[in-house]
Amino acid sequence: MSRTPRWAESLLAGLTRIRLLNLREIRTHRLRLFTSLAVVVVSSALLIAVLGTFGSTTESVRQFGNAVSGSADLEVAAITDTGIDASLAGAIRRDVEGAKAVVPMIRGSVVIDDSAVPLIGSDQRVTALSGSLRAAVQQGSAAIDLDRLRTGVLVGPGLGLEAGDRLTVGGVDVEVLEVVDDRQAADLNRGRFVFAYLDLAQRLVGLEGRVDSILIVTEPGVDPGDVRSEVERIVDGRAVVVNPDFRAKQAEVSSSVTRDATLLVSLVSLVIAAFLVFNTMNMAVASRRGSLAMIRALGGRRSHLVGDMLGEAAIMGLVGGVIGIPIGIVAGRAVIASLPDPPADTVGTVVDYHLSWYAPIVAVIACVAATALAARAVFSVSPVEAMAPVEVSDSTVRRGPLVAVAAVVGVAGLVASWVIVATVPGRPAILAGVVYLIAALLVCFALSRPLSWLVVRVARWFGGPGALASVNTERAPRRAWATLMTVAVAIAVGMGTSGALDNLVSSMSRSLDGLGDPDFYVSSSSEASLPLGPILPASLRDEVAAVPGVTEVIGGQWVAVNIGESRANLQGLEPGSRAPFMRKASPEAVARVLAGDGILLSNVLARVLDAKTGDTVTLATPTGRHDVVVRDTVDYVSVDSGVAAMSQELLGKWFDRDGDTYLQVITAPDADPAAVQGALEALVADVPTAGNKPINVYTGAAALAATQAVVQQAGSFTVAIQWIVAGAAAIALLNTLLLSVIERRRELGVLRAMGASRRFVSRMVLAEAGAVAIVGALVGVLLGGAMHLLSDEILSVTTSLDVVYSPRPSAAMFVAIAVALCLVGAFIPAVRASRMNISESIQSE
Repeated sequence: MSRTPRWAESLLAGLTRIRLLNLREIRTHRLRLFTSLAVVVVSSALLIAVLGTFGSTTESVRQFGNAVSGSADLEVAAITDTGIDASLAGAIRRDVEGAKAVVPMIRGSVVIDDSAVPLIGSDQRVTALSGSLRAAVQQGSAAIDLDRLRTGVLVGPGLGLEAGDRLTVGGVDVEVLEVVDDRQAADLNRGRFVFAYLDLAQRLVGLEGRVDSILIVTEPGVDPGDVRSEVERIVDGRAVVVNPDFRAKQAEVSSSVTRDATLLVSLVSLVIAAFLVFNTMNMAVASRRGSLAMIRALGGRRSHLVGDMLGEAAIMGLVGGVIGIPIGIVAGRAVIASLPDPPADTVGTVVDYHLSWYAPIVAVIACVAATALAARAVFSVSPVEAMAPVEVSDSTVRRGPLVAVAAVVGVAGLVASWVIVATVPGRPAILAGVVYLIAALLVCFALSRPLSWLVVRVARWFGGPGALASVNTERAPRRAWATLMTVAVAIAVGMGTSGALDNLVSSMSRSLDGLGDPDFYVSSSSEASLPLGPILPASLRDEVAAVPGVTEVIGGQWVAVNIGESRANLQGLEPGSRAPFMRKASPEAVARVLAGDGILLSNVLARVLDAKTGDTVTLATPTGRHDVVVRDTVDYVSVDSGVAAMSQELLGKWFDRDGDTYLQVITAPDADPAAVQGALEALVADVPTAGNKPINVYTGAAALAATQAVVQQAGSFTVAIQWIVAGAAAIALLNTLLLSVIERRRELGVLRAMGASRRFVSRMVLAEAGAVAIVGALVGVLLGGAMHLLSDEILSVTTSLDVVYSPRPSAAMFVAIAVALCLVGAFIPAVRASRMNISESIQSE
């Protein structure tokens, strides 16, 4: 008969002990279990919510791009939104032997029911692309005559249209030929798309004879690098040759401000969640020191107790982590759902909530690790504690090598956080926030003795109940420290993250200085979007200048430019233009740029191009490659990969875009604004443009307000995440206070048995909670103020914007909320305990 291995016997014995002792303890004290498990659940939900919202925008763009490009290996993308000559596809098809399929593509947007909807256009070659688009097109056009496809479109099921509906899109009357209602179509941008065959799509977006991109599928066994070299030779700088997923990379860069702020909050939340779980579980373990000491006194081995507690903690972390996952998904989806709809003249990609596969694993591991780390406190349990009250075991303050090491490492970490933000460029500087937070917690750990002493002194301010509360605190300094640190963390997170995000939004708004100076704009887009096109009729400027009350008309244009895999927005300037670049750049730089000698870059674009003032950068344009000198770099709100400015004349020459996409209108001081605006609107009402897109008239104030609203919306995304973090800290605070009162039920019962009134007991608990709240608020304000300042520096480095520090009144709100939660969290269980039967209260738990 085979003998059971020793390790298996030890494992079975450990599982038996956990079942008989640990799980029985859990069943006996259900309220303590609930309070501890609640923090684990909330922390897990916090991590899932934040990790899920981070990157959802990029992943949505990536999935939509992959659905369209399918199996394509290369893409030839237009440098600007004026497209590339459609004949280039024929040249590639003829001269590149390794190209199995060359598919021309239109990627634009149309407006349906005042909402932007992606428009995809191609010819019969689109079936060479494997993916959702091919499946949807094949299913929808299988039974449709080709002639009807020249005047009709296929639509996804998410638009609410029906076959036979008539629409006017871009001034062109079209018929809905088929609603593509299958799984592939439903997955394609949530069913919100329009597909048109190539010639119709070109008319709808005003690109007759041109396409946005050309997708290339290589022959099996052919090296895509060789094919790319051949395509680049044919293209010869008139377009960019990139991987088909480059739009997802552009989306990631274009949302870098939001992503960097979200990443900062994400990393902070990871540290906070681990700390809250550890703190709560540490108190839960401390509350059982008496029973653990009794087992030790009866001969139980310390190694067995530690292993059993680690097993119990792992179960707690696993169960809580798993329960928190669906809660976090719901919270994350709520954040994504709260995002505003994109303007009607944008691409219209739907942003869905996407949870990375690793997020649940990270959340569960973090919870298990934090609970297991707290369980190691069993090492300090002595058998003699079985003969002492529970509180006595907590009376030994921390001292010795551990405190010294924590102090040294903590101070070094605080210094290192500022060194990182001062020396590390780009996104890695976000690590400074994590280093600071961990270092601050270590310093507070080293200062646990003076902090507990301070709570004792503050408690004595509250008279007789406070004096007794101070005695309780002296007997349980670790409990007081754990509670005040939960208060401090809740305040620090609120102050540090929300303050920095508010400063970021304010700095982004300041970068728009000058945008609202013109009295009116006559533009090819709405006030909420950059006027990227189409080009306004050349005669319109003179007609606008002839409107009564108008004294000056200044032209300009914006153009979207693909710089490799990055997308920037380039502004053409004329003398006298009212634009942020004109105010922010040095007068010498502006003069040279207006003369056609140089370019101005936003700090964000300068970082993308790795360029600084005086450097020469090479731009690929439809007329070939051109070198230009960077004359100055300025703060400007991040749009895509950044913005740049050059003279209007030079822009038109290099990018083959003569004309204006917007007009700045200056009126006489005594002119009637309403009359001028009415006259301008009547003037442009029937003016035709490419794609029959309407011309808009709006005030400079409206343009500034709309752009600031977009900035505020970007900030609201990270603010929503920050509130999730603050909410998790608040719930952990309530649970920590509830657990601390549950531990003292016997003590409160003894006081009642000695004649203390219910009011006295409640006031005593409130005095201790008030002292903890005051000291915790003080520590939280110090930590939060420093975190706010450091976060501003981090965001300045990562976003290339000058984020200016300014205190926020909301800091007082976070302090008030944390103090109120502390008092409420202590009062409710204290009142319940004071009203319990005295004989039940003094029973051993």
